[in-house]
Amino acid sequence: MAHFERAVHLDYFDPAKGKVKNPGMGNIGYVYSDHMRFGFTREEVSPSVPHTMTKLDRESFDKMVASSHCDNLYYRCEWRDIQKEKGKLFIPEEFKWMLEACEKYGKKWSFRIMSSSVSSVYKDSCPEFIKDKVKMIPYWRVIGVQEWYPKYFPEYSPEFLKYWDEMNHLLGEKYDKDPNLEFGDVSGYGFWGEAHHYCLRTPEQEKEYNWEPDNVEEVTEALLNSHMDAFPTTPVCMNLHYAEYPFGRKAIEDNTVWLRRDSFQPHMSTFEYLNIQEMKRGGCMIWETVKGQHQRTKPTVFTPEQFVQHGLDFGCNYFAIGFNPWDFNLMAHNYSNILETLDEKIGYRLRPAMIWRRENDDKSQDLAIQLINDGCGVVPGILTLKVKFPDGEEFAQKLPAGAPFKGDPTLYSFRIPEKYNTATEREKITLSMDITMRGKTYPVQWAVRQELLNPFEITVPLIDFVE
Repeated sequence: MAHFERAVHLDYFDPAKGKVKNPGMGNIGYVYSDHMRFGFTREEVSPSVPHTMTKLDRESFDKMVASSHCDNLYYRCEWRDIQKEKGKLFIPEEFKWMLEACEKYGKKWSFRIMSSSVSSVYKDSCPEFIKDKVKMIPYWRVIGVQEWYPKYFPEYSPEFLKYWDEMNHLLGEKYDKDPNLEFGDVSGYGFWGEAHHYCLRTPEQEKEYNWEPDNVEEVTEALLNSHMDAFPTTPVCMNLHYAEYPFGRKAIEDNTVWLRRDSFQPHMSTFEYLNIQEMKRGGCMIWETVKGQHQRTKPTVFTPEQFVQHGLDFGCNYFAIGFNPWDFNLMAHNYSNILETLDEKIGYRLRPAMIWRRENDDKSQDLAIQLINDGCGVVPGILTLKVKFPDGEEFAQKLPAGAPFKGDPTLYSFRIPEKYNTATEREKITLSMDITMRGKTYPVQWAVRQELLNPFEITVPLIDFVE
């Protein structure tokens, strides 16, 4: 038997055009990294040949951070860059610029500290003061200029973990509560902190393989726990390679951490694609990196436009633009169309497509809200949907992690206080949202095309039922 419902639509809202800036999403601009080389040829920018770092000029930095396309400032450095002596941090000049720029331009920031980097200008990435306690392990690479090798990564010993944990806690004590700090990467194991060592252990080997120590799971789990303990309120990001270990996969599936994929590769498998889709449902997906002078494979697999589109297809919350401010500025100059596409499609974009007032069988009334996500990514945390009635009384509802999902049919309902059962359009209600990402809560802007007096609030009239 058909069910007849007494209901009326209170309002409709269309998807926004252009950029809608919100927490937990956006384009990432690298303030600093181990790829600090300005140039246009493969030889100039290759990470695998001896080189010197190009000092960042303030003009290039200011141009990147002032860009409307740049949302999150990322600082990726080697351990030796951020700590010179036991028990004390060393804060580089560019790091200070970044913190000042966040305040000036309303940007967020994020970071990764690396214990080894193939791209380093040094033989290793560790501070000198640990080297009488921590053994350094040599490696070679097939690619690049062989006379620059061997380079070294640290042995993942209890001494190494102790020193690394100290560095994590020094950073956490100083920056964890900074509301502008949006996430930090779990790091410390593997090249670039990405949980792999594809290398030659002797120069006589012909093929690289992914070396790992016997205690790899114990070490990597200790690194995750150290980071999470040092940054109790800041979202944590983990490279997909950590998901190769049970604790890493569980952390991602439980929405304990966000997920990073370091780059697209021509050999990316269907298994990896399905793995990502399964794990990121309630978390956050970060992709890197596209460049204005994109190095194409032969035959061409990804153009820069396709490279970014594949990130959107996978469902990303963030996309990194290059590895330094010069990359970002060149990208903005030559491929503004790509950045505009990211602005409009990346992350989550929420709107109440339809709002109903309906009467239930017991004559009580409620609001039913069709909450739509027009973005390509998930909500990277817990969304709280709030309704305020004309007298200021407010009701709130926490959504499942990652919701609302694409194509989710769920209607979110709020009981209307009985005193408003006969209210008409002269009396209005206000809808708003907050997002909690681990221990930090921020208001969320509505992604609607209609003009709002306040981008964080939608006001609708309590239209009477149509008889």
